[in-house]
Amino acid sequence: MATKQGIHKSRGGLIRSFVTSENGIIKDITISGDFFMFPEEALFIILEQLKGTPANHTALRKNIEETYKKENIQSPGTSPSDFAESIMKALEG
Repeated sequence: MATKQGIHKSRGGLIRSFVTSENGIIKDITISGDFFMFPEEALFIILEQLKGTPANHTALRKNIEETYKKENIQSPGTSPSDFAESIMKALEG
């Protein structure tokens, strides 16, 4: 299992994803960049929710959108689809 990197530039900043998947499922994921999220622990919550998610754009975006709503996450200039795009670039890379 190799970790792959994907980079996506959103209006709110650069999103860099490091993703390890196995049999079409996300096993490990790290996201960094120069974007802002509120509350402070929002990114950690999203990362935990993504482990075990099918490695496809629809499932990723849906998972992230649901986590945004449930946790009342705000990320000025950056949307759930921006994160899904960065992750998909890693998976396809």
